[in-house]
Amino acid sequence: MLESGTDYISDAFVAKASTYKELYHIAKALREEEHSFQFVVIDTVTALEDIALELAAKRFKESPLGKNWDGTGKDILKLPQGQGYYWSRLAMQEIISWFENERFNLILTGHVKDKSLIEGGTELNVKVLDLQGKVSTILSAKSDAIAYLYRDTETGSLMANFGDMNSVLTGARMPHLAGKTVELAERTLNKETGEWDIITHWERIFPSLKTEND
Repeated sequence: MLESGTDYISDAFVAKASTYKELYHIAKALREEEHSFQFVVIDTVTALEDIALELAAKRFKESPLGKNWDGTGKDILKLPQGQGYYWSRLAMQEIISWFENERFNLILTGHVKDKSLIEGGTELNVKVLDLQGKVSTILSAKSDAIAYLYRDTETGSLMANFGDMNSVLTGARMPHLAGKTVELAERTLNKETGEWDIITHWERIFPSLKTEND
């Protein structure tokens, strides 16, 4: 949706956006118009953070403190005493809230960065979402499940880790995912074409997708 990697997706509906206004109209359509989408993916929240800066600037100008400020999204993080990060955080939360709806499941993807944490007097190096300030922590707290995706070097399968890697801040509230690693996609050689086929297993994460034959 927000990054060029979606250009390679052929079996899903892709709506591209580069401004918060475009995202608002996409979210509005998903809420109000008839559709059969069960899942909506924002790819990526890392890119969304840049888009949110313009909304952050707008919201700051609407506040008493910013009524005389004439900056843009490029300037919002330059506000004194870290005020810009506060407005950026609010803008991110507002945009994501537009897509929160009982009609579909919301999936957020993002890049990770290394971060040092102190736990029990010991310094730990962990991977967290590559986002500014407290945004990563807030999104993690609101999520039902957080997985770290990686490619298995031996099988080539796409794995989703929900909490058994000490170096990554992952986890899940659902018992069938908590502390587990799930094979999300595997590749099998098509003997007729000689090409690799990709088989996905989303039902392992969302049991409601299981069929009677599973």
